[in-house]
Amino acid sequence: MKLKVISFNIRSMDDKDGHSIAERGPRLKTVVAPYDADVMGFQEYTPSWEDHIAALFGEEYEIFNKYRTQTGWIESAPILWKKNKFECLKKGYFWHSDTPEVESRGWDTLPHNRMCEYVVLKDKESGESFVAMNTHFGFGDECQTKSSALMVKYAKEISTLPTFATGDFNMTPSSLGYAEMTKYFTDVNAVTANSTVSTYHGYELDNNFNEHIDFCFVDPSIKALKQEVIDQLVDGKFPSDHYGIYSEIEL
Repeated sequence: MKLKVISFNIRSMDDKDGHSIAERGPRLKTVVAPYDADVMGFQEYTPSWEDHIAALFGEEYEIFNKYRTQTGWIESAPILWKKNKFECLKKGYFWHSDTPEVESRGWDTLPHNRMCEYVVLKDKESGESFVAMNTHFGFGDECQTKSSALMVKYAKEISTLPTFATGDFNMTPSSLGYAEMTKYFTDVNAVTANSTVSTYHGYELDNNFNEHIDFCFVDPSIKALKQEVIDQLVDGKFPSDHYGIYSEIEL
């Protein structure tokens, strides 16, 4: 079974110069719609996004969301899937910390909780099932290596089904965290397009950030077919301060 997957950090807050959430929401829909994704993982989803995502995607997609905390800066990494195509068999989440089963601060150098959400989906037509994980890592080598190890641990424990993981990992292919992640997972980009485009751009067309930090990783049972950066603008404006990534994979 082939799947079309999108990962997109949608930027948590209103920004100036035409980049409020209300303005960027329709742009997000415009740039992702042509890909007709089966599953999407968003990052930096906040309560301010809820009504917009429901209006833009709610008719076609079901969403699973768990906020990383109920106080302070509330954010999450929800998963969306085509409601007419898949049945959700299981939903879950864990925090990137030494106590992953309870809401907790982990290893991030910033004062944020970090977490991963996952769903087990069954294709209604073929009966095939798989696990989709979506996350937003923190910063620092310790944080990213331990978070990667935890992702692998949970991927093996959730089920024996084919598993892929999307997200803003805040790490580049040269980082220690990436090396830890790819001990088990394969980076779809690395074996297909091998793009070096900085997926974080900060609303700048020409940047030198060298931050290809958004990925789709697949377990050994999944074949990576294609990946491309979703870098389209709408009337010269960005949908987010990140580019999205589109992947095609085969279970």
